[in-house]
Amino acid sequence: MKYLIWIGFIWLISGCTVTQPYIYEYRIAPKIGASDDAKVASCKTKSLKVAQVFGTPRLMSQTMRYTKGEYEEHSFTESKWSTTPATAISAAIVKSIRESHIFASVSSFRSRSRSDLVLESNIEEFIQHFSEDTNSSYVDVSVDMSLINSKNSQVIESKNFKRKIQLENLNAQAGVEGLNRALAEILEESNKWLSGVCK
Repeated sequence: MKYLIWIGFIWLISGCTVTQPYIYEYRIAPKIGASDDAKVASCKTKSLKVAQVFGTPRLMSQTMRYTKGEYEEHSFTESKWSTTPATAISAAIVKSIRESHIFASVSSFRSRSRSDLVLESNIEEFIQHFSEDTNSSYVDVSVDMSLINSKNSQVIESKNFKRKIQLENLNAQAGVEGLNRALAEILEESNKWLSGVCK
């Protein structure tokens, strides 16, 4: 009788134990180099504040999303962002502009300091796409940026930056690498644009 009770207990415990899949966490950490154009910018006496980026609700979540074909959208079950894309991209923009030395100072949206200029960014696309047959994949990144005069709230200049990069591997890690590369190229181009606006 005790043997049967013991067997029943073991079965109950094993039945309640569910093995969860291992979740891989990925970072948004683009590698950007300072441009020569930025070094001769005439905004070195101006201060800039980088506003919190705008975007779709998926950018406010750590869930990694992808699209398949023309209309389907899904979540990766074993991969997620280490922090939300909106937060990570905002930080990447600040870091990129600071390292380019275009402005006298660069602050994030969390700062209470006043600035001469504000940079607003709207992320229109930041996602990995798969073909309908899942035999090919690419990343799509699109960012709208507007430089604004803080004193009168007037837009000085706006520009859209886009990148599509075909991927060799069909997995989440390849998508992360592609998104980081695309974002790095966009930030490098946007720094040159900011430098040009200052001339």
